[in-house]
Amino acid sequence: MVEQSALKEGVIIHYRLLPAERPTHPLRIWRGKIIACYLWNNFLLDMVRVESLEPGYESLTELVFISQIAQVEN
Repeated sequence: MVEQSALKEGVIIHYRLLPAERPTHPLRIWRGKIIACYLWNNFLLDMVRVESLEPGYESLTELVFISQIAQVEN
């Protein structure tokens, strides 16, 4: 689990897609830049909105749950 204090706008994260998204390569690690944080909400799940940095997927955004994050770049 990732420390929520490390998640801020502009930070680059590495994450996996959820099984419900039916990824072709479930173990693939994706890379994205956080553009918004939705953390410490009492009635919502903690997540961030990321902009993809993957070639061919640039400028696409998606919501990523904290549990999907594998690594935070320093």
